[in-house]
Amino acid sequence: MTSLHEPVMELVRASLDADARRVRVRADSPICQVVSRAARADLKVGGLDHVTGLAMGASVAAACLTDWLSQERNRDVAGALEEMQRLKAEAGMPDDPVVRVLKALLTGAPGMEQVAEVMVTLFHEDEEGFYDFIVNLGDYSAATIDALAALGISDREATLEGLEEMLVEFYAS
Repeated sequence: MTSLHEPVMELVRASLDADARRVRVRADSPICQVVSRAARADLKVGGLDHVTGLAMGASVAAACLTDWLSQERNRDVAGALEEMQRLKAEAGMPDDPVVRVLKALLTGAPGMEQVAEVMVTLFHEDEEGFYDFIVNLGDYSAATIDALAALGISDREATLEGLEEMLVEFYAS
C-alpha cells in the first residue's frame, strides 16, 4: 500500500528531473504520469480521493517550501506572494491558482477550507486545468528547491528529505 505522501514526493522528484521537461508527448512526461495515475485510481473507485490528496499534498509542499525560502531570505511571505502575484499578472496570468492556494495556506485563515474552495471551483470549472494546476504545483516546488540549492541554503537531497518528513507529519495529522 502506498503512503499518502509518496505520490506528492514522486511528483516533486519528477518535476526536478530535467529530462522530464524534454518530452514531446504529454503522456510521456513523468510529471503528468503521476497525476494520471491518481486520476485513474479515482476512476476505478468512482471518487476523487487520490487526485485531491495529491493536490492538497502538493499545495502543502509548495507552501512549506515558499515559507522556508522566504524565511531564509528574510522576506515577509505575504510580500513575496504579492510580488509573485504581480509578476504572474504581468505575464498574463492574473489569477494563477498556484498563487491563490499559496496565499490561502500562508496568509489566509487557518485551515484548509479556502484551499479546498479554490480546488473544488477549479475542478468543476476546468477539470483539465485542475490537473495542470497539480503539475504546476510540482513545477513550482521544483523551482523553489532549486532556489534553495542555488542560494546555498539546502541541497536538493536535504530539502527532499525534510519535505518528505513534513509530508509524513501532514498526512498523519
